[in-house]
Amino acid sequence: MMNYLVLLSSAIVLFSCGQKNKEELIDMHDIMPSSERYNDNETPQEKIDKIDFGFNAALANELGINISGLHFYEAPMFPDRFNPKRTKKLVLMQEMDSTLFCQWSYKDSVATKNAFYNWIDCFGAKCKSIKMYEKINFQKENFVLFMNDTSITYISSSQKMNYVDWQEFFEKSQEIEDWKLLIQQGMRGKANWSRIEKGKIIENSTSLK
Repeated sequence: MMNYLVLLSSAIVLFSCGQKNKEELIDMHDIMPSSERYNDNETPQEKIDKIDFGFNAALANELGINISGLHFYEAPMFPDRFNPKRTKKLVLMQEMDSTLFCQWSYKDSVATKNAFYNWIDCFGAKCKSIKMYEKINFQKENFVLFMNDTSITYISSSQKMNYVDWQEFFEKSQEIEDWKLLIQQGMRGKANWSRIEKGKIIENSTSLK
């Protein structure tokens, strides 16, 4: 009888331990953030769509800017040095090439102008010193730059760009508006500076070639 009780007790203990171990098994998918749960059958674009880049790619495509993918741009840039409140730096993947999209937001107009004036005083890898409204080549690639009282937006690409498309993008996505300054430059050309007054561009050409 005693041997029977010992065997019964041992069986109960072993059964309990087995149940406990079974309950303690954790499915790693249950503790992963939902944004990182990728299905093996998903396309790279579907995986990218799950990341919040703070950029409305669907609207850009509607306007003909044509974005096929997005990546964060991690390299430091000159305006990063001036303590922006928010920074958005992205590489926009396109059919033939890519576009660099950068936006810095500062606390007020003094901080914004300080960042901008220092940047154009030492622009690019060669640290070119550029004066306001100077007709000069900033860089070999196309670029547009929008500035208002609290932000600087810089968009650069080897592909042809039209600043009107970007202006419409900002308006429709309810992004930053009330621009004060526009700079645009074509491939290896000279920069064209334009003032913006009440939404109207003063002295500008509409496209970069």
